[in-house]
Amino acid sequence: MKPNQILILLLLYIAALGGMAAFLDARRIAEPQWSVIVTTMLGSLLVFWWYWADSVSRSYRRSPLLNVAIIAVGFLAVPYYLLRSRQRGQRLAAFAKLVAFVLLMVVAVMIGAMPVAMVS
Repeated sequence: MKPNQILILLLLYIAALGGMAAFLDARRIAEPQWSVIVTTMLGSLLVFWWYWADSVSRSYRRSPLLNVAIIAVGFLAVPYYLLRSRQRGQRLAAFAKLVAFVLLMVVAVMIGAMPVAMVS
């Protein structure tokens, strides 16, 4: 799967999480701990899958430490990866795309929560 396709899958996943969170919140149900763990792990795996596909498409040699960092502290490791894997003229554009994607994730959560909010 191509990196952009994985990002679309990640957005769909985030939208589903938004719907699940809205559903639980509307019924005043606390999210079970096992669900928090599973959804966090799945999200981290999707980010790692994107990182792996992107690094393969760019012929970037991944280090074992960066592999672990992408899963453990992705919010720090992804910007670092973008800095290291992009050429000088492409780094600012990569960061701008990262910011835009984070905003898309916020929108995806809101879209996922909309059906529940409209019914409640």
